[in-house]
Amino acid sequence: MAEITAAVVKELRERTGSGMMDCKKALAETGGDMEKAIDYLREKGLAKAAKKAERTASDGRIFHCVSEDGKLGVLLELNSETDFVAKTDEFNELGHAIVEEIAGKNPADVNALSDEIKAQVTATIAKLGENIVVKRFARYAADPQGGLPAGGSRVFHYVHNNFKVGVLLELAPASDDAEFGELGHAVCMQIAAMNPGYIKREDVPEEVLDRERAVYRQQLLDEGKPADRLDKIIEGKLRKYFETACLIEQEYIRDGDKRVKDLLGKSVTVKRFARFSIGE
Repeated sequence: MAEITAAVVKELRERTGSGMMDCKKALAETGGDMEKAIDYLREKGLAKAAKKAERTASDGRIFHCVSEDGKLGVLLELNSETDFVAKTDEFNELGHAIVEEIAGKNPADVNALSDEIKAQVTATIAKLGENIVVKRFARYAADPQGGLPAGGSRVFHYVHNNFKVGVLLELAPASDDAEFGELGHAVCMQIAAMNPGYIKREDVPEEVLDRERAVYRQQLLDEGKPADRLDKIIEGKLRKYFETACLIEQEYIRDGDKRVKDLLGKSVTVKRFARFSIGE
């Protein structure tokens, strides 16, 4: 059994929002296994939220660029300690410089950024007196096949007006008409607002579904539901899960009578998307 230290209990509390004693009990019941302890708290209804494993209290801003032809887009999360620093000219100049480099040089990850950019980060830290971290980025080079106005794919973006949430999206087949542009913007807004984890239900890993089924089953048993009805109820809960977790299954935020897949129609496909939110 893994050692149940104060640090482990604290981590579980931060990830779930549960009380200290509940976290200790969950870890004891699950042999110190963090993921099983999270499931235990969910099953007992004690977890306020199953938070992501890696979180940061940092502030910062989302930066972006998309080429005029929609064939190349970059989304960047740059962290600072406070919003005050995130609003400074120096911080914003750094963010734009990093985005330009990512667009032009296509680095493999944040560690592959040039020495010039790393030096600029260091200099900005020294000047502003706060730690600054290049947390993550997404770079989409659209499929050029067929070109515009028909064929290939096109990149769209959305950044909320407080610069704390941003989306990068690739749709296919591409078109340069206004209606397609409006569609791309609408889907970006949907992703920003509803935070889907997957594009479609087929993208959800089987291990994730198995974990959801196990949690639902234990919840239902604790509620005293008849054993012969559990499978049917669980499948109904999974349908609800897909409607939350999968982009094209979600209700469209501007029209509750539509799903996102209705908005896309039969011809347009979501190839990929990235959603960054400061603090996640």
